[in-house]
Amino acid sequence: MGPNEDYDIVCVGSGAGGLVAAIVAANQGAKALVVEKDDRVGGVTALTGGQIWIAPNPYQADQHIDDSDEDALAYINFLAASMGNMDNRQAYVTRGGEALSYLRDLGLGLIPIPRYADYYYPEAPGSKADGRYLEPLPFPASRLGRWEHRTTVGQGAMTTQHGGSSLTNAELAGAASDPHALEIRKAARLKNNERCMGSGLIANLVDMALHASVDIWTSAPAVRLLGENHVEGIVVRQEGSERTVRARNVVLATGAYDWSPELVETHEFIKNMFSLTPPTITGDHFQLASQFRAMTATTLPQGCSRHVGINIPGETWGGKPFYRMMIMGLPHCIMVNARGKRFGDESFFHTYSSNAYEFDGHHQTFPNWPAWFVFDQNYKDKYPIGPIASGAPLPDGMALIAETIPALADAAGIDASGLDATIKRFNTLVESGVDSDFHRGTKLWSHSWGDSRMPNPNMGPLDTAPFYAIPLERVGTGLASAGLKTDANGAVIGIDKRPITGLFAVGNAAARIEMGCGYNSGMAIGRSLVFGYLAAKTAFPDDQ
Repeated sequence: MGPNEDYDIVCVGSGAGGLVAAIVAANQGAKALVVEKDDRVGGVTALTGGQIWIAPNPYQADQHIDDSDEDALAYINFLAASMGNMDNRQAYVTRGGEALSYLRDLGLGLIPIPRYADYYYPEAPGSKADGRYLEPLPFPASRLGRWEHRTTVGQGAMTTQHGGSSLTNAELAGAASDPHALEIRKAARLKNNERCMGSGLIANLVDMALHASVDIWTSAPAVRLLGENHVEGIVVRQEGSERTVRARNVVLATGAYDWSPELVETHEFIKNMFSLTPPTITGDHFQLASQFRAMTATTLPQGCSRHVGINIPGETWGGKPFYRMMIMGLPHCIMVNARGKRFGDESFFHTYSSNAYEFDGHHQTFPNWPAWFVFDQNYKDKYPIGPIASGAPLPDGMALIAETIPALADAAGIDASGLDATIKRFNTLVESGVDSDFHRGTKLWSHSWGDSRMPNPNMGPLDTAPFYAIPLERVGTGLASAGLKTDANGAVIGIDKRPITGLFAVGNAAARIEMGCGYNSGMAIGRSLVFGYLAAKTAFPDDQ
């Protein structure tokens, strides 16, 4: 290969958005290239649960589930809290099914997640109990040939030991009730070399890209774009030297900026945030688009999936500590602040992940941070924590352990009287079966993360010594409050309020302006698929 190479489109980043844009462009007759900063393909998508929320979608008809553009828009309008861009929102809804049908015809294998409700069902207008969530079919990685070991395999970002890439979301929904059955299923998947969730989605998309003759370069960070008034190409660094790629279209699918402390503090107002994303996620799209005077946009930080989580001692990813989100919907646990007080519904992260960042202007403090995950021996005996099986010892230094609540509070630096009162109050609520303080266990979605053997799948008392406390960390999930401003086709908008010719942004590189203040799991990958498709179809329309 010479120093100058020609392509019709270059996609920077190999998550779902970048791969879809390349696949669609190639299917439209374009010569497509994907450049990936990491040494493996998959980006953040490969580490996720692979959930996809697109409504209405073509899979609903197979299940005889009624849905409509009007209902989907009503639901997202509720999530958005009257904020955001309606044109982009309508494109996501009205063309989402079109994108899925197109990709399905090219070989994308998806299946509905049964009995998986919208976050705010039934209280939100347009919400549905079923049919809007999709996930990848298990994909045999051996089909990838030499790319099998060049695609990322997720470790499992959730706290369940059954995560990773060997089980589906449908199977994980019942993890607490029959862990033995899941271990059997997991062993069968490993034997068959099948990948699920985000890793399965990426394997499927890589296979589609290879069949479409898309070129993929790894360990190839983008250095700068070429052009003045319109995109003319891109410079990529590979093996210590720069390669110039001429292209009329560039799609920025670099992810967010979780591992850039400066950008995190600027846009998320957090110091010392960790992340479950690869360490390559450093906000490169801002620098690349800046030479074209691209606009940025922000959404409410509390509306993102900024989470709380833990690092299990010894777990790393790409040379950085690997963090897992804490889904605290199981019984026998609570989350508290330094005063020992609960501050949200632990089974529904939208309440505690937003309240964890509450700012008290009277005292100039964050009253709910630091925070702790507190549980008893019942929890330890019944449920796993990440890869640590139920009943197994915790690694040294992971948790504080004490025989009494006051002793645990003293060890952790939590107000002892506050924690004691909170646990007594919580146990009383468990007895009544109703969390009148924070409504834990009232959302159908939350039951998927609970224990179906309990009267309330999300509640159980903390009454069996010893007691445990794990300090929580602020953990990014790859979603960002800020990104490049795009139009309804994924084109990046310049400060002159006009689309920059040939420049697109999709996935977490694009501001989530269609979502306003809200979020529902599955929308991150959903918008990557839809706007990746729209960007490619805009650059290479059917009638060209």
